[in-house]
Amino acid sequence: MISKTFCLGIVFLVATTVGTTANFFLFTSSMLNVLAGHKLNSLTVISTQLTLVNFTMLVSKGIPQTLQSLGWNYFLDDVGCKVVFYLRKLSEGLSVSLTCLLCAFQAITINPSNSRWTKFKVRTTQQTIPSCLFCWILNLLIEIPVPIVVRGPRSSSNITNTFDSAFCTSGQIIGAYLVIVTFRNVVGLGFMVLASGYMVFLLHKHHHHVQKIRSTNLSSRRHPEIRATQTILLLMSTFVSFYAFTSIFTLFLSYFDQKSPWMLSATIFLSLCYPTISPFVLIPRVNWNLSIFWVKKNSSFSL
Repeated sequence: MISKTFCLGIVFLVATTVGTTANFFLFTSSMLNVLAGHKLNSLTVISTQLTLVNFTMLVSKGIPQTLQSLGWNYFLDDVGCKVVFYLRKLSEGLSVSLTCLLCAFQAITINPSNSRWTKFKVRTTQQTIPSCLFCWILNLLIEIPVPIVVRGPRSSSNITNTFDSAFCTSGQIIGAYLVIVTFRNVVGLGFMVLASGYMVFLLHKHHHHVQKIRSTNLSSRRHPEIRATQTILLLMSTFVSFYAFTSIFTLFLSYFDQKSPWMLSATIFLSLCYPTISPFVLIPRVNWNLSIFWVKKNSSFSL
């Protein structure tokens, strides 16, 4: 009879394989477009980095967890644990930061051309690369304590705390690190909610405008920026949903049932859901019309 842990390993393997393949497809498509000479807009630049981050998260979380579920508990040494956990924590932080940035830029992009934010919109879209660079540098610095405290499974006999893995351990996590990470996540989620609420308001206003003038040329189903906005809203909703469930399971695991392998596996599986599902939210945009990713920088629509 097949054991439960083996079945769990197969589940992790399938999720990791599907997610990495989908993210690799999106990332490769964007790179081919660049090589073909297409000019990428701000949203494509950010979403391309997000697919790379999702790929990294799936590899650093999914593969080790799959191997551990299949019975390979000591396949990482001290250096391997440091690298794997630094990459997974970095990808988690960048996932929050880049998703927030994606929502913020789209909220600015869909502002009408007669809005008082027009000058700010042009100025902001020119800061895409610096904004992404800031996110990378910030998260690279924030996660520095992770490789310092992480140890291999056999490198320490006095384990004071356990990370979210059975194959790597850690010492006491610095309190300041937890405060900074929590602050980053809360601020990121807050901006996502505000930007999404603003986008919903603009779409609702546009919908009433279309109904009033009864024009098929402004159909929300055909305008690429509106389709992009709907996609990003769906992406944000997916992120927030899985982030909330993962946080709840993590808190329960930390304060009530630290030794439960099933709760641990469920928490890690939930954390893999967003990077696995998110490329499938973006893929229909590629299949529908690749030009959606190449919207001109100064394009706008009237609300």
